[in-house]
Amino acid sequence: MPMLSPVLLFLAINQTQPPITQEPRFIAERNFQLKDITTAKISFKEKHQMTAWVMDTNMKRAEGMMFVKDTDFTEKQAMIFVFRYPQILSFWMRNTHVDLDIAYVDGAGRIVKTYTMRAFDETTDYSSKLNAMFAIEVKAGLFKKLGIEAGDFVQIPSSVKSRE
Repeated sequence: MPMLSPVLLFLAINQTQPPITQEPRFIAERNFQLKDITTAKISFKEKHQMTAWVMDTNMKRAEGMMFVKDTDFTEKQAMIFVFRYPQILSFWMRNTHVDLDIAYVDGAGRIVKTYTMRAFDETTDYSSKLNAMFAIEVKAGLFKKLGIEAGDFVQIPSSVKSRE
């Protein structure tokens, strides 16, 4: 068996492979599979871009991140809940298996309130306190990591609208 030189061995071990794009897993408990939900590109503070699943109907908004596991999404993915008009919004974590950060966003794209919500927590008041038209959920701790807080702006495409 031929011996590889140290340089060739290093190159063979450190070859970069293209990222594997994997279709989201089927989650039997969900009515809306992640792979079937329309997505949109959103951006926090004009520099942190994410692909967001658009929850634009009452049924989709009610299901939200239920039954999704931490391995089902990355820090580059979010879920955006879209409402027809500004209102006080309140979310809970029923059947939600992972901790999440949530940002409530007004019609101008300004974050009015953020929280880190705990998995399965149905009792804490995670309300927007002020009128909001959007709620955006991401992996827990991501807002702190990126320095995202109330008062910051989110760029949301004008095509992202409530269908109900």
